[in-house]
Amino acid sequence: MQNNAKIFVWSPFIAKVGTVNNVINNAYSLIKFSKLRKFKISLINSFGEWNNFQEDLLEKKINIINFFSFNFFLKFKKEGFLKSRLSYIFIFFTSFFPLLKILKKEKPDYLTAHLITSLPLILFIFFNFRTKLILNIAGYPKINIFRKFLWKKSSSKIFTIICPSNELKEKLVELNIFDYKKIFVVQDPHINIKTINRLKSIKIEDEFFDNSKIVISIGRLTKQKNFHFLIINFNELIKKYDNLKLVIIGDGEEKYSLIRLIKKLNLEKKVKIAGYKKNIYNYLYCSNFYVSTSRWEGSSLSMIDAAFIALPILCSDCPTGRKEFIDNNKRGYLFLNDNKADFLNKFDLMFNANKSEIRSQLIEAKKETKKFTLFKHYLNFNNII
Repeated sequence: MQNNAKIFVWSPFIAKVGTVNNVINNAYSLIKFSKLRKFKISLINSFGEWNNFQEDLLEKKINIINFFSFNFFLKFKKEGFLKSRLSYIFIFFTSFFPLLKILKKEKPDYLTAHLITSLPLILFIFFNFRTKLILNIAGYPKINIFRKFLWKKSSSKIFTIICPSNELKEKLVELNIFDYKKIFVVQDPHINIKTINRLKSIKIEDEFFDNSKIVISIGRLTKQKNFHFLIINFNELIKKYDNLKLVIIGDGEEKYSLIRLIKKLNLEKKVKIAGYKKNIYNYLYCSNFYVSTSRWEGSSLSMIDAAFIALPILCSDCPTGRKEFIDNNKRGYLFLNDNKADFLNKFDLMFNANKSEIRSQLIEAKKETKKFTLFKHYLNFNNII
């Protein structure tokens, strides 16, 4: 990479997801660890989604490019399947010409595309830019007809494809859409040791955290995270382990259906939907076990957080990335995706494991989180562009 490279970042979002922090950390790692520090990185603010991050971005020397001086779209609710899809369409059409204009005028060396990638892909299909396009596939993509068509049409225009796990890379290679030489594994820049150590020590003012053993789960309240499965089976667990409580951190379209389920099962004193939390590390630090029941994942960032905090881990074996992290119970436990009997069995194994086994898992898991530090990300990213 040339020392004075100009990088634009395209990552519009309508909900707070893990990719948001990764986008910021990706830019910050390049600025922080480059010896010459001549990368000019600009984050595209398509409809005001990055407004609440301006202070942090300024501190990290990340420039902001605003498409519009007014952000009326922020006032509208975007939760739910239909509203979220309509929001994506709105962002696509309102950002089409501003993104086209800025790529032609500013001619950045690279454009990294993280979310709503269909827009930059279509622009690169129909227009020739000096800019090199980096496609970041963070989650587990559903290969529908439109996405497959779009990837095939744009494949020759894409400079590099980045994904967070070897399992996902293998899947992309099997699809035979992209040149396999263009596909690279770059773990997410998620672990900022200094920041986490500061945040985990902040006291939680919540009476729910008492002398019980706390099971914590984190993620958007969507079908993907499979929290209905978790709550229903937690109701089975407390019949055996009465001193357990479940805390779910997150917000999303299934919030009210989950609350109804909790009431239906009379679990109000045992299960809590804590909502979105800017700081999850103090909640993890005050918990005893981390559980994730997701149907599919990208790199499962909350699992990485739990590993760094040193919590015993139980996760579904959903695609992608978890199997290589857990590595045959070396760093935690996996249960068969959406399988009640295996979930209950593996929870028993985790809960009743001897201290030496758990200690070994915790040590190995924390070692593995080094792959997800900002510095490691910088080294990997810098090597491929």
